[in-house]
Amino acid sequence: MEAYSLHLQSAAEGAATWDDCLDRYVGKNDIPLMTVHKSKGLEYDTVLFVGLDDGSWWNHTPGNPEGVATFFVALSRAKQRAIFMFCKDRGSRQRVSELYELLTAAGVQERRVV
Repeated sequence: MEAYSLHLQSAAEGAATWDDCLDRYVGKNDIPLMTVHKSKGLEYDTVLFVGLDDGSWWNHTPGNPEGVATFFVALSRAKQRAIFMFCKDRGSRQRVSELYELLTAAGVQERRVV
């Protein structure tokens, strides 16, 4: 009950109306962040893979069909588009290189953003 109360208080701060307060309480304009497994069964227009690298996919082992299946579970959440992000300063992508190979083979183009 205390957590509900604190969340309602937080939603009420700066809300001009009860409708605004309730929209904030339920997260109407929030962007959900979740793990691959938590997203199972859900669909979104756009899915962002934040950090498709060895650090984020630390459990991925090249050649393991379970890892590729997990990747496709995440990818299949996207109805319209998927965006994969990688930062070379954050980590390498040696262990996940086969995922990049699959994307390249499917015609996904890599764009460099500076």
